[in-house]
Amino acid sequence: MNLRQLEYFVAAAETLNFTRAAQKCFITQATMTVQIKALEEQVGVALFLRDKHHVSLTPAGKVYLNEARTLLLRAEEAKKLARTAAAGISGTITIGFIRGYEQSLFSETLRGFHEAYPNISIELIRENMSRLYGLLEDGACDAAFNLSPYIQTYPALSHRRLKSYPMMAVLYPGHPLAGRKKLTYRDLSGEDFIIMQPKGRPNDEAEEVMLCYNRGGFVPNIIGREKEVQNILLMVSAAFGIAILPEYAVRYFHGTKNLRIVPLFRQDGAPEVMDFEVSWAADNHNPAVERLLEWIRVHEITE
Repeated sequence: MNLRQLEYFVAAAETLNFTRAAQKCFITQATMTVQIKALEEQVGVALFLRDKHHVSLTPAGKVYLNEARTLLLRAEEAKKLARTAAAGISGTITIGFIRGYEQSLFSETLRGFHEAYPNISIELIRENMSRLYGLLEDGACDAAFNLSPYIQTYPALSHRRLKSYPMMAVLYPGHPLAGRKKLTYRDLSGEDFIIMQPKGRPNDEAEEVMLCYNRGGFVPNIIGREKEVQNILLMVSAAFGIAILPEYAVRYFHGTKNLRIVPLFRQDGAPEVMDFEVSWAADNHNPAVERLLEWIRVHEITE
């Protein structure tokens, strides 16, 4: 068998009409019939049931259709990879991502981009929100997947919104609010907070402080700062305080015995969300960044 025969078979299987399938493939009906018959002989089973008025797939034909589609898709991907390699698209790109984002489907984005551009070496940096923006400005990072509450304060950076993530309040089981189905920022006024920020950083520069103030009208009492989501969750489960985290960071912890994860809502009843984006320095001329952004656009990456 060859790829042409597979293309003819798929066309015939999708139209269940040899005349229309032949037109779709720009061949004659006689050629279509001969090629399908040759394919059936090579496979060793009938793929179609046909009479003067009706064409349908046999059970074997239905199975073969799925495999044929997969083979054609792989052949097209192999062609793209070969063209990419021949074009000499290579280099290195340093990609940053916010701590906790590894809990999302980010690995699928990395894998897809690597498969499309195997000659581009990928280096990863895992950091907090503000540090990633600083690395972009310093040129230590080419592109960053990051939350974007205050991107306007970084005029040297360009960005593209990917999606919005719901915000979650993380509580310990014995907390008075643990039984609620939803909460607002105002409900959390007076609580002790554990936040994901570097130690030694002034409170007025912490994103969580600004969010609590802007959305709830209060300044949170910060009793702990951690760099890792797992450490924050451990401290919350030990009843040291509470935390606010985006959905991607806690999606695998729902139902955990020692945690209660409650969605946050605005006063008007809409979910509290945080925009997520990919950012890069406007004056970064690394061609690999352009390839990454184009790949994200084509594949409509929103995870």
